[in-house]
Amino acid sequence: MRTLVLSAVVVSLAGLAGCAAPYTRDQLEGRYVCNADYMDQVERSAHKHFAEVRWINCPTARVHVVSG
Repeated sequence: MRTLVLSAVVVSLAGLAGCAAPYTRDQLEGRYVCNADYMDQVERSAHKHFAEVRWINCPTARVHVVSG
């Protein structure tokens, strides 16, 4: 029982360590993501006009990585 728990902990930690790695430029460049800024503008405008917004598909923006 002790070995089972120990092996489960080791496998869990190994899995979490892989998720903690930061993204590289190649992984992010050209990726399409939800455009949160535009969504916020539309929702604020709708709130001002007492309207409701229901997103079926989010508006997208293409990620361009700028070197620092």
